[in-house]
Amino acid sequence: MKKITLLAAAVLASTSMLASAQSLADTQTLWAKFVKNTQNEQSLTSQGNQMVLAQDGGLYAIGNIGSTSAAQMTVLTDGTNSVDVAQGIAYSGNSANQGLVIMKLSADGELQWTVAQTNGEAGSNENSVAATPDGGLVAFVNLRHSEGYLGDNITIVDAQGVSHAIDWTVDERSYRSGLIMINAQGGIEWMREIEANATADEATYPNWSQTSRNIGQGIKTYALDVDNEGNIYVGGLMCANLTVGDVTIPVHNVSSWNGNAQNTVGNMFVIKFDQDGNYIKHLVSEGEATQESVRALKVVGNKIYMSTWVTGLAGTEFSVGGKAVTPATINSSWALAELDTDLNVNWLQFYESTISGSAWQMPTMTIAGDHIYLMGTAKYGIDINGTNYTNTPANKARQSWLIQFDRTSGNATAATVLATGKMQMQHGFFGGYEGTDGNFYAIERGLTPSTSFGSEMILYKFNQETLASDDNVQLAVGSCDGQSLVTDGTKVYVMNRFANKNETISFYNYETTFTSAAFAWGQSAYEVPVGAVQSISIEGNSEINLEKGKSMELVATMLPEDAFNTNITWSSSDESVVAVDENGKITAVNGAKASEGQAIVTATSTSNPNVKASVRVNVTSVTAITSIDGEKTLSNVRYYNVAGVESNVPFNGMNIVVKTYNDGSSTTEKMIR
Repeated sequence: MKKITLLAAAVLASTSMLASAQSLADTQTLWAKFVKNTQNEQSLTSQGNQMVLAQDGGLYAIGNIGSTSAAQMTVLTDGTNSVDVAQGIAYSGNSANQGLVIMKLSADGELQWTVAQTNGEAGSNENSVAATPDGGLVAFVNLRHSEGYLGDNITIVDAQGVSHAIDWTVDERSYRSGLIMINAQGGIEWMREIEANATADEATYPNWSQTSRNIGQGIKTYALDVDNEGNIYVGGLMCANLTVGDVTIPVHNVSSWNGNAQNTVGNMFVIKFDQDGNYIKHLVSEGEATQESVRALKVVGNKIYMSTWVTGLAGTEFSVGGKAVTPATINSSWALAELDTDLNVNWLQFYESTISGSAWQMPTMTIAGDHIYLMGTAKYGIDINGTNYTNTPANKARQSWLIQFDRTSGNATAATVLATGKMQMQHGFFGGYEGTDGNFYAIERGLTPSTSFGSEMILYKFNQETLASDDNVQLAVGSCDGQSLVTDGTKVYVMNRFANKNETISFYNYETTFTSAAFAWGQSAYEVPVGAVQSISIEGNSEINLEKGKSMELVATMLPEDAFNTNITWSSSDESVVAVDENGKITAVNGAKASEGQAIVTATSTSNPNVKASVRVNVTSVTAITSIDGEKTLSNVRYYNVAGVESNVPFNGMNIVVKTYNDGSSTTEKMIR
């Protein structure tokens, strides 16, 4: 049973009105930290890519560190105190190397450990992380050799100081992607390669010159998420055949490619791996669109939401998983899809731009409440129920876009574009969440055409029905690019690329200011008056034994109890073993293929999918055995592994099973599971 404290309608309405009346002016900046090179040179820029919540309430962050020498050092600083993050990387080019860095921060912004490249380079804006159910994380990265060092293995050093070399022998610098599994202590558990076979095959690439081949990039790694069982889903753009273990994923839409990573060619892909990095399944698009790329994947329960950027050819078909659409124009557009965890497509929706020359930057997808939100920086036009939303000021190339879609169907329901305000060059939303008052909150970053390349970052409140805004607060000044936003319910964490040309960076209600001669990767934390749902807990044990054919109701509680949206999405990692309904009633499936099995049942906040709780359900054939004479009944079963550890559920591998009966007698037997 889903046990949520539901207030009377009048009280709920009163609470909602009170919450919505709270002003964003009450926001507090809690801390701000920068990742920057100690040389502070203009060319040594750093850039964050993504930040996610860790299972323990801390933060995992991934990004790039600029360097030109192995002797250089990057630090995490609050403007006064600094701690070492990573050393530089040897480089012989004319600009700077961009090494991969993954950090674990506490909720207070303190550095706990670092995993970093010591040889090689990582693609900018093409690295992401996702927290895993066991408390660690997985990273989806795009790597290549450092310029001038093709003979050196790409090397990553984990938090325990162990070097992990990737033996990629190459004649030219080219990107290859891969997965890196890291445990909660910062140790690398395994690395898996996704090879992009970008070769100068004239039949496949008739326009590919030898010169452009040197900068060829066969894969772009944009999207990553993990389900409750630890399975990994990645997505992006492929311009070459992909090889994953023994599996080859063929490419299409590349006949016009000349090897340049900026060409508009290639098709989208999604690949599913298990928690050990073994390939399970893939999904690619079909048709003759000029280019399609998956830009975001979000797993919520047993569903995957996917956003894909499509540039099509008028009158040609674009299809995914048997669902097809035919673009009417060549304008760039969005495709939204809902998949199950077996990569079957439930629905596909397609939204074409009403203006030509559309271009998105920093596209982001957020799942909140009953809605999907797409946002970013764009020159775009969209028609929703007869209303045309488009860019109007001729002097503004890109604006802040926020589009709302129904989560069950993918139908567009509302949109807003901010074409006015202080930001006179380009600006865009890069993250949001549903507040406990039922409103949607999104953060915008923007640039102004000043000599100092100045900018600002603003948090807006939007009515979820109309996307009208009546409240905002300027969180920071001097923050150029918004990269990532996450919330734990009470605090909002933001990743930015900060400053340029010694510009002063300041934060709302915060005394400390910062300056940097180059772009610096930074994180900041804010306490907002109206936060998201904070926590869910499932009452009882974290592990349940349930006899086949039997059912029971799980009881979930949510904080805060007066949140506007107290809905929960229930899911099971294996419906063939344990089924769960929308109210949290679980059933041990009587027709399960095995006599015993396990499944993870998870309760996820509908308004804040970052918040979830899980319980392991062990399905058994019987919980009591009666002897033939009807007098001897099994009263207790205990399991012991080879080390003598006792449990009330079987261990994987060899078990010593001790059964105790109601007459005091017992039996001992061996069992392998």
